[in-house]
Amino acid sequence: MKSKTNRFGIFYLSLFFVILYLPILSVVLYSFNASPSTAKWTGFTLDWYRQLFRDRVIGEAFAISIQVAILTAIFSAVLGTAAAMVSLMVTTKMKQTIQRMMLLPLLVPEVALGVSLLIFFNALKLPFGHLTLVLSHSLFCVPYVYIMVLLRLQEIDRSIIESARDLGATKWQAFYTIILPLIMPSIVTSSLLAIAMSLDDVVISTYMSGPTSTTLPVHIFSMMRVGVTPKVNALCTLILVGTFFIIGLNQYISKISKNRGLSK
Repeated sequence: MKSKTNRFGIFYLSLFFVILYLPILSVVLYSFNASPSTAKWTGFTLDWYRQLFRDRVIGEAFAISIQVAILTAIFSAVLGTAAAMVSLMVTTKMKQTIQRMMLLPLLVPEVALGVSLLIFFNALKLPFGHLTLVLSHSLFCVPYVYIMVLLRLQEIDRSIIESARDLGATKWQAFYTIILPLIMPSIVTSSLLAIAMSLDDVVISTYMSGPTSTTLPVHIFSMMRVGVTPKVNALCTLILVGTFFIIGLNQYISKISKNRGLSK
């Protein structure tokens, strides 16, 4: 009976991963197809990648996405870390209120959030562009930084901080020399997650992009309206490689942080 259950579990997982990754593998495969049609394979080529690197519009959209993602990560790291620090200093009731406020952007549908931000920034008469993109992306990235940093802060032994204060360290010195190095891996990993999420966002970026600040996902979505070409497949393949790189770097930093914690 147990062997049958194990075989069924293996079959189910195998089917799940095939359904999940087969479309992704087909995108990667047809990015090297010599034919512009995705109906059949006619040969191996790198022409679509060459055309992709020569596309000035895609290059500009990619540069805007990178700028917005990095600024979003920095802004989210500062706000999320500050909110996590404050949560440890307030009462339990206030801490629960902060947590609910932090989780709210993750529960609101992206369409509703995008329309709300559009109305809000329009009322403030802010020009739509880099600023509105960074602020809107930070809105749904800050909660992830807050959660990861707060979990790391809760693992820190308070006696270490109290010992530093007893030895004459100020609050700022205790934070800079003790707390910040301990939570830095969580800040870095959550910032990498914020970069990945910012680069991936389409719905909110559609509302927040200005006439000269179209992000790469929005540009890809507009390209898809006129049909899928192997150049889009090549672009998606490079995005997948970049995403896997960020995830791998995130896991590597987390592993190093965990090993250091165990060694101590």
